[in-house]
Amino acid sequence: MMYTYTWFKRLRQRCPGHTKPLLGSSLIVIPLVLLFVACTWPPHEGKLYALGQTAELDGWRVTVHSFSALPGDASRQPADSHVFCAIEVTLENLSDQIRFFMPERQMTLADVDGKSYALDHDAGVVAARSRGWTVPEGQMSIGEKAHGAAAYQIPTASRGVRWFFRSSLFPGARRLTFVLGEVPQP
Repeated sequence: MMYTYTWFKRLRQRCPGHTKPLLGSSLIVIPLVLLFVACTWPPHEGKLYALGQTAELDGWRVTVHSFSALPGDASRQPADSHVFCAIEVTLENLSDQIRFFMPERQMTLADVDGKSYALDHDAGVVAARSRGWTVPEGQMSIGEKAHGAAAYQIPTASRGVRWFFRSSLFPGARRLTFVLGEVPQP
């Protein structure tokens, strides 16, 4: 403590009138640097899980039951060379607090080439109509379970498909990785 005070006192003697701006700018720069580092920190990969397995992470229990193709219907068809697919999941809040879940921010599908796919509205409607699955979302009470599906539209030529579940919305959140394999054909 004494060393810091002595250093600051010397700085004030050398640069009169400049210590307050220096101190103020350091109070802004240091948190910005820490925020930048947190946002760019690579997410935790950890263990790879397969279909049918259950994994726990940061108060969540996640089970991926199936990865299947969905048939289009009269009003919703996938684009050429694409397929609607659904990942049937069960989420359980194991924490001691109410949790909020945003599937569009916490569930991602990606292929081996690094191309990622967001949830698809049309595929979600088809999953709800044909299988009765809706995507789990919103508030989850302590111990609550939610069953449903994350539905996507992906190219039929995609290889090495993986599904990622992020444990929270915060930057650097840890995630679970489920290896799904090849794209199912309708």
